[in-house]
Amino acid sequence: MAHFHDVNKQNLYKPSIALIPFYLTFVVVIIIVILKGYAYYISGSTALLGSLVDSLGDGAISLITFVTLRYSLKPPDKEHRYGHGKAEGFSALLQASVIFGAAIFLILETINKFFFPVVIQHQMFGILVSVITIFLTILVVIAQKIAYRYAPSLALKADSTHYTSDILLNLLVIISLVINLLTNIVIVDLLMGVGIALFIAFSAFKIAKEATDMLMDKEISSKARDKIIKIVKSHKDVISMHDLRTRKSGMQIYISFDVELESTLSLKKAHDITVELDKAILAEFPNAEIMIHKDPEGLVSDHRHKVKGVHY
Repeated sequence: MAHFHDVNKQNLYKPSIALIPFYLTFVVVIIIVILKGYAYYISGSTALLGSLVDSLGDGAISLITFVTLRYSLKPPDKEHRYGHGKAEGFSALLQASVIFGAAIFLILETINKFFFPVVIQHQMFGILVSVITIFLTILVVIAQKIAYRYAPSLALKADSTHYTSDILLNLLVIISLVINLLTNIVIVDLLMGVGIALFIAFSAFKIAKEATDMLMDKEISSKARDKIIKIVKSHKDVISMHDLRTRKSGMQIYISFDVELESTLSLKKAHDITVELDKAILAEFPNAEIMIHKDPEGLVSDHRHKVKGVHY
């Protein structure tokens, strides 16, 4: 009989904290969009346009992510007994789509300005705006990283990854404007625009991959799996273990495996062993839900969920 340990994980980690950085994000994005919009209007810089498009995407994505994250935090119900965590995967895919669309738009705009170049003006103001943007973005990223320690949300991580890339993006804008100010070579600005677009597209690819991994129930990292195996095998009463399966849904990790125990143990003793294993694993993975199946030593022929050719 499988043993399912359901613990109040609210005492071990704080998933609702994932929502807090978004309030700061919304204020910061509004300020940044206004500044960049005016800077692009008076300068005509393609690099600044790319940065503005990225920031507009940031605002839309953060709003969508906030709504989705609130939904994913809803507790399990009769129709969703594993909770609503996978909504984060759909949110991250949507983020990737919007980001990739922004990259395509920027490339097309850059091509247009290659044939119909615009003289860049007020470079110093554009540089100032980019410096302010970097400072505000750093504040957002710090808030997101602090929140992630308590709430390991894919949606929050994707948002943080994008804002971290924004810091580099704005540095590229500054470099482009400084070069244009000193040399008045427009082609540098256009090349920077293409570079920013490719960088945005690469960020979209990384976010989409991680979201797909979650939706497809990909195993957690080998390092984390090895840690689980080490914890289980270090228990003095566990003879062996097999059929470890893991997946992530939202902020939660689901872990299931079989352990071989001495065949003469009482049911009470076997139960106590699995409770001890639960506690040891939860000490390392407080956001885990754990299912343990107990087998008498040597009787491991059941094929409930064995992957062909993979015992662990």
